[in-house]
Amino acid sequence: MSSVPAYPDFAPVALDMGGELDHFCKNLADGVCEFVFANLFLCRNKYEYRISRLERGYVLSGVEHEGGASGFLGSFFSVLGDLPPAAVIGELLGSHRFWKSLTEAQHESVAPFLAERGFRVELNRDNFDYLYLRTDLAELRGKKFHKKKNLVNAFNAAYSAEVRPITGDNTGDVMAVLNTWERLHAGDGVTDYEPCSQAVAHMHELGLDGILVYVDGQPAAFSLGEPMAGGTMYCVHFEKGIDSYKGIYQFVNQQEALALGESITYINREQDVGDEGLRQAKMTYRPVKFVQKYAVFPQ
Repeated sequence: MSSVPAYPDFAPVALDMGGELDHFCKNLADGVCEFVFANLFLCRNKYEYRISRLERGYVLSGVEHEGGASGFLGSFFSVLGDLPPAAVIGELLGSHRFWKSLTEAQHESVAPFLAERGFRVELNRDNFDYLYLRTDLAELRGKKFHKKKNLVNAFNAAYSAEVRPITGDNTGDVMAVLNTWERLHAGDGVTDYEPCSQAVAHMHELGLDGILVYVDGQPAAFSLGEPMAGGTMYCVHFEKGIDSYKGIYQFVNQQEALALGESITYINREQDVGDEGLRQAKMTYRPVKFVQKYAVFPQ
């Protein structure tokens, strides 16, 4: 029996839905980071997520309270998987403020319907996912990665580092890094400490894995994510390090890429949500393309 009710009924996203949703979400071809089960669960409170089962997919309903990557407030929905019939799309557009994270494939299919009914469709740049070649981040070859490679080399020269996979035996060390990171960044405003700590606590149920870096025997950084897009892409959800180790972020970034198998072509490092500093940082790693998304609004 499905743990997700059939449309038009909705239920809050819950951890016990992972058995049904995780495999489905990991195999969605578009590679949209919001649509993996881990992000559905970890963002369930922020967006008041509720979910409903369609014939060949799911519809996610939520509320944008702060504008965020959409730039708009109010209720929204997203479709995971195949689009429902036109009548259901009409119902959803009538009961929500906007349609968020419409994928390129979905847009191609539904554009005539939306145009005919006078809906406005916009590319949502703040919500694009950044995609990098795994080999680029692993090898850091060429002039474009010269500064990154120098920082990694300087880190290796200054410290004795050990990289281990995250397992049930060392999640305490992962939390030690996260707690130190949170203390150092407490003055930055709201951080992602809560969802990150939940991700660590529920790694197995959420299908997550990652690496943990020790510097001179002490836990110093970690990266946490999961494969997606049928195993051709890897999504990095969290990457934390203790800033006093110069080059720690460049090191853990490279080590994560090195740890991934050759079946992974792209690394998805999620969105910049319109933050100029974050956008600049993501661009310095030279993304090769983006997962483009659209937003749909009434005229």
